[in-house]
Amino acid sequence: MHNTIDSGGYKMRGSGLLTGKLWRGAVIALAVLVAWTVWQVASADEPPPELAAGAGLFAANAEQGLSGQVYVWDQGRLRPASHAKVTTGSALVRTDSNGRFEFAPDQRTDELTVIHGGYNIVNRPIYYDRSVIVLRDLVVRAVYVPFGDVTKPWVQSWVHELVDANLINAIVVDLKHEGGQVFSIAATPTVRQMGAEVQADNLAPFLEELGQKGVYRIGRVVTFLDPWFAAWHPEHALHNLGGGLFQSKIGAWGSAYSWTARRYNIDIGLAAKGYVDEIQYDYVRLPYEDGLLQRYAEHIRVDAINTFAKEASEALNLAGLAISFDTFGVVSTAGNDQGIGQSVAGVSQYLDYISPMVYPSGWGAGSFGFDYPPAHPGPVVRMNVQATVDKISHPGGAVVRPWLQDFTDYQRQGLYYNAWMVSQQIEATAEAGGIGFMLWDPSLAYEQDALEQAIELTWSPLG
Repeated sequence: MHNTIDSGGYKMRGSGLLTGKLWRGAVIALAVLVAWTVWQVASADEPPPELAAGAGLFAANAEQGLSGQVYVWDQGRLRPASHAKVTTGSALVRTDSNGRFEFAPDQRTDELTVIHGGYNIVNRPIYYDRSVIVLRDLVVRAVYVPFGDVTKPWVQSWVHELVDANLINAIVVDLKHEGGQVFSIAATPTVRQMGAEVQADNLAPFLEELGQKGVYRIGRVVTFLDPWFAAWHPEHALHNLGGGLFQSKIGAWGSAYSWTARRYNIDIGLAAKGYVDEIQYDYVRLPYEDGLLQRYAEHIRVDAINTFAKEASEALNLAGLAISFDTFGVVSTAGNDQGIGQSVAGVSQYLDYISPMVYPSGWGAGSFGFDYPPAHPGPVVRMNVQATVDKISHPGGAVVRPWLQDFTDYQRQGLYYNAWMVSQQIEATAEAGGIGFMLWDPSLAYEQDALEQAIELTWSPLG
C-alpha cells in the first residue's frame, strides 16, 4: 500500500496586410465574432462541438505569432480561464486574467495543448493564428490498478466494463512500482541500461483503447523510493549514518537532493507521453524513519521537494502532460513537513492536481476529535480535504483530488469498508471543495454501488 501513514494584455498582431481603417475594421469584426459566439452558447447546456474544440479566427501564417483565448464552460456559461497552461511543445505560457495567451513566431509549432486543473486537456493542430478554446470540466472518478495486474487480460476487460457502464471515467495505472521496475512504455535509456525495464506488449493498446473512449489516463510513478536506482547509483541515493545505503522498512531511496535522481523520474514520465494524460508522482518525499544521514533542516527538505515539483511540472506541462503529487494527509493538517519535505502550499503552485491520501485508517485515536477515526469516514475525509484546499492560495494552484479508502480498515477493529462508507468519503470530498476522487484497493474489490452513486453528485464550482 502506498504511503499509508499518517501574459499581459492581449496584443493584436497584424499579418502585414491589414492597416489603418481596414485593420480597425478587422478588430471590430473579431470582437463581434467572439461576442456573437459567446452569446450563442451562453444559455446552452453545452458548448457546440466546434467551439469546444477551438474556433479558429484567422488562417495560420507561419511568420506570425500565435495568440488566442481560453474559456471554461461553467454552469451553462462561458468564463475566461485564467492561469491555464498553454503549450506548443516549444514554449509554455499561462493565460492572463482574461484567459488570453500569446506565443512569439519562433515558439510556434504545429500543435497546441491546454492544461487546466479540473478541466479536460485540449490537444489540437494549429490551423489559425488566433483561436478561441473552450474547456469542459473534468471530475475524475477513478480506480487504481496495480503494476502486477494491469497487464492481465481479465483485468483489462473488467476496466472496460466499468468504463462502458459509466462507473468510472478515469484510471490510475502503475508505470513504475515500489521495486523500481518500469513498464516498457515509460522506459528510458537509463532504465534499460539498469535492467529495470518490464516488457508489457498489451499495455500500450489497452491504454490507447481507453483514450479512444475518452477515459482520462493517469500514470503513477513511484518516485524516490527506488531500490533498483539506489543500487545502481548509490552516489545519487540516500545514506544511513554509517555511510551505507539507507534502508527503510520498504527499501532504499533515490535522493530528492540529487538532480540526477529527480531527472530520472521526470524522464520516465515524459517517455509515457501518448499513453497517459497525466503523470502522478507517489513517494515524492523523504523517508520519515530514523537513521537517515541526509536529514537536514526542514526548509532544506521542503526546498528539495518543491524543486522537483517545479522541474517536473515545467518539463511535463511543456510536453502536454498534466502532473500531480500524492501527499500524506497529515501534511495538510500539521504545521510542519512531518520530516518528509512535503508542503502542500509549496508544491501546489506548480502542480495541476494534488492528491492527499486521506484514508480514515491512517489516523490514530483522537484525530479530528474521534476515538476511532476509521469509523467516521465522512467527517475525517471532509476535514482533511478541506485542510488541503485551504492551503492552496497561489493563483492557478493545483486542484485537490484525493485518494479515498476502498479497502478494509487495517487498525484494530478491522472495519469492512462497504459502499456506504466509500460513498461517505466521496460526498465529503465534494462538500469540502475537492474535485473528483481516486479509490485505492490493490485487491480490485471496489464497491461499484459507491461508484454508481457518485455519478449523481453535484461537485463544487470549479475555480
